[in-house]
Amino acid sequence: MRKVAAIMAIAVVCLAAVAVAAPETKSVVGTITRIDNASKSMVVKDASGTETTIYWNDGSKVDGGELREGSMVKVETKDQDGKTVATSIQVQMPKKPY
Repeated sequence: MRKVAAIMAIAVVCLAAVAVAAPETKSVVGTITRIDNASKSMVVKDASGTETTIYWNDGSKVDGGELREGSMVKVETKDQDGKTVATSIQVQMPKKPY
């Protein structure tokens, strides 16, 4: 019985360590207002008017089209080295007016 309790305690500690180490992700949805390809960064303005500077790297996945000013995007981000870094960027097609 002690072995089972010890194994359970070790499992709980390991799971807690993984939960603490996993970076928190968040979504940003809005319009790209500025792009700087040299620094691999863009500014995204959301519906409330908040502007967020987001950096991308070789590991950032881009789907749906080209990144350019005026494009609507949904960006999944994580904090890395004090910067907001994109893990995935979904360029959204503009709605057609009818």
